[in-house]
Amino acid sequence: MKKIYLSYCLILVALTSNAQDFRYGKVSEEEVKSTSFEADPEANAVVLYREQNLSYEFSKEKGFELVEEIYERVKIYNKEGFDWATRDIEVYVSGNSKEKITGLKGETYNMVDGKLRSVKLDKDGIFEEEVNKYRNKVKFTMPAIQEGSVIEFKYTRISPFITSIDDIPLQYTIPIQKLNFEVSIPEYYKFNTHFNARSTIAYNLDKKSGRGSFTITEVNRSGGKVVSHSTSRQKVDYKEEIYEINKENIPALKSEPFLDNLNNYAGFLKMELVYIKYPNSTLENYAESWENVVHKINLASGFGGQLDKTGYFDDDLKTVLAGKIGDREKTIAILDFIKSKVKWNDYLGYYAENGVKDAYKDGVGNVGDINLMLTAMLRYAGLDANPVLLSTRNNGVPVYPTRKGFNYVVASVKVNGQILLLDATDENSEPNILPQHASNWLGRMVKKDGTSELVDLMNSGISDSKQILKIEFEDNLDISGSFTKIDNGHFAKEFRDTYSEMSSDDFLKELEEGKGDIIIQDVEVENRDALYEDLTQKYHFTLKNGIEKINENIYMKPMFFLAQNNNPFKAEERLYPIFFKYPSMESKTVYIKVPDNYEVTSLPESKMIELNGGQGLYKFIILQSGNYIRITSELHMNSVVFTTNDYESLKTFYSEMVLKNSETIVLTKLQDENKERSTGSR
Repeated sequence: MKKIYLSYCLILVALTSNAQDFRYGKVSEEEVKSTSFEADPEANAVVLYREQNLSYEFSKEKGFELVEEIYERVKIYNKEGFDWATRDIEVYVSGNSKEKITGLKGETYNMVDGKLRSVKLDKDGIFEEEVNKYRNKVKFTMPAIQEGSVIEFKYTRISPFITSIDDIPLQYTIPIQKLNFEVSIPEYYKFNTHFNARSTIAYNLDKKSGRGSFTITEVNRSGGKVVSHSTSRQKVDYKEEIYEINKENIPALKSEPFLDNLNNYAGFLKMELVYIKYPNSTLENYAESWENVVHKINLASGFGGQLDKTGYFDDDLKTVLAGKIGDREKTIAILDFIKSKVKWNDYLGYYAENGVKDAYKDGVGNVGDINLMLTAMLRYAGLDANPVLLSTRNNGVPVYPTRKGFNYVVASVKVNGQILLLDATDENSEPNILPQHASNWLGRMVKKDGTSELVDLMNSGISDSKQILKIEFEDNLDISGSFTKIDNGHFAKEFRDTYSEMSSDDFLKELEEGKGDIIIQDVEVENRDALYEDLTQKYHFTLKNGIEKINENIYMKPMFFLAQNNNPFKAEERLYPIFFKYPSMESKTVYIKVPDNYEVTSLPESKMIELNGGQGLYKFIILQSGNYIRITSELHMNSVVFTTNDYESLKTFYSEMVLKNSETIVLTKLQDENKERSTGSR
């Protein structure tokens, strides 16, 4: 019996010695020596352990505060994982109320001369910077980072904003080996909990009951001429609801092509306050409907209160509108005026940060300042205009009614029965051509009476891009030719966003990249700054090695460097929906002049490929007339969003397109007899 007991103890000791110790400061040599993560060998880093505890703590001076304790241990395998050694901690500010970070410390562990050594995070490496009026960031970078390092850090965030709990992260873009989360909610606060329905990972939220307490101290004064003091202490007990998540081996959140925002599909827990009910007080309801959310936002002085202010701009606006007749002409005039008058300070938000009057005077403001000002001016001009609340792509999609779900506002105006969306923060935006960060599902138009309605932010009409390539052969079979590209809508905006500030030399390098042995010259760009005109690019080029010559035959791809050579959908399966930026039609036309001493002996066949009954369409049409070949390629993407069920169809659609682009035109050199016959027949 003793032998059995001794054996059991030895096994227990062995198991215990091999188990990871996730207490702070207990990093092991094995963790530092590890060269890859077994569950995901390609991971650049892995979170070995993450712990997050939230609780409410009471003090006489401040009442309840929300206390959040964070601890992480991270293994970094290679240089691509170094970014995980730098962290930003958000700190919220509202008036005199501000969150604070305490107890921040960290260490980096490496093997040095065969021994485990650590370097502590120096206080001089911790910085706090202002992001905007409502948010700061505490930033730090762990020291002595190298391939193989293990880092750990911990801190406490104390928040006076007890009604708002940030989304709880349950997944990163690197794997998480072990995660523990716990939040303790006093009975005075009722929260609803929601996991991200878009996540592909299932989490269990365990719930149990607990108890907490706090002490209220009172000083009593009594007496007539002689004042005496007495102190009484009252202990208050309360019930708690405790929520826990304990999970191991959470896979990395991995990006896929044509995705709106990767974080929309991350695992997280959202906690929404329903009500507050303190002892001997009435219930304060925080449960929201979308109408309640919009109504409260509209009543705020930083939102609805800004729309009625006009005195600061009325004289200037009369000058801007002089001679403008139609509603669209007035709309564009006002949009362009604000763009030139007030510049965006890169701060988001649907509330006016500086106030529209000061923003107008100072010439700078946040999103709320600028686009609420735009709405006010449109209304002043007699147009049917309203602000539209939305969430940017990085902020996710607001599923449940909450003011936190919005972080941006644009203007809307009805012109000839059509709703146009406007954003004056972006110098290259046009009516219904919003910046990509604002084109995120649906927005909520806030009407003058405080009611709201949904607005499609992604239905901006079809954007066109037309490319024309003309090919001729030199005597040595090098290729010379010309290229023309005409863009409108989002295509034109993307060009202006990317290339407006680029030097001519850098732009030329961009044009030549990926086109083989090419020399481009005589580059022209028309209407670069004329937003409401089609943008045109032109150049001439010479191209070596654009064909393959075998014996007496010339082999060439019909689309040359305009070809769709790669299928972006290569994975066996798709985890997330597929997003195209906007509805589009891309046409590419290639004209090839066949050399006089050659004839066409093989052409690809024309073909039309349809996607899901009209969601997409690809046309490939090839015609020969005399010694000219004309190839037309048209890609119509009529739908913007595709589900994972559409993935195989999309994959096949692009595969057939790539295959058609890879087929070959064959030219064969004429013999002298054929040349004479050809000459005689002319």
